[in-house]
Order: sequence, then structure tokens, then C-alpha cells
Amino acid sequence: MILLDVRELDHPLPLEMAVDAFKKLSNTEVLRLIHRREPVPLFEIVAKNGGFYLSQEVSDGVWHITITRNPHLDLEQYRV
Repeated sequence: MILLDVRELDHPLPLEMAVDAFKKLSNTEVLRLIHRREPVPLFEIVAKNGGFYLSQEVSDGVWHITITRNPHLDLEQYRV
């Protein structure tokens, strides 16, 4: 799993870094993004480019977003 913690970064760095990591993601890899908000624009980019994601707020102001390119991967197994 690739971990990318962008909670302390200012806009637009979190989105730019997440998109860059997603572009490099292989079909066998999983990206875990930790963010201070739910990055809805990222979801649109991931979905339009053949990716899949699971978003969950794990505590107040802490979101874990799990992203993959593998359509057969059950993202629920990565739920926190």
C-alpha cells in the first residue's frame, strides 16, 4: 500500500499530489490518502480514469481514501 498524508498541505497541493500518485498506480497497487476533508474533485478524476475508491471519515476532520485501478479488488477490506 502506498501512503500519502496530505492533511497539512494547502490547496492545490493535496489534489495535485493525489492525482500524480494515481497516475503512477499500477493495477496491483493500492493508494491510501489521508486528508482533512473529503476530496470530491479527486473522486471525479479517479472515476473518469478507470479507478475505484472508498472514502471514509475516520474521525472529525480526518478522511481516509483508498484508491485502486483493480476492478476486482474489494476495497471494503481496507476499511479502517
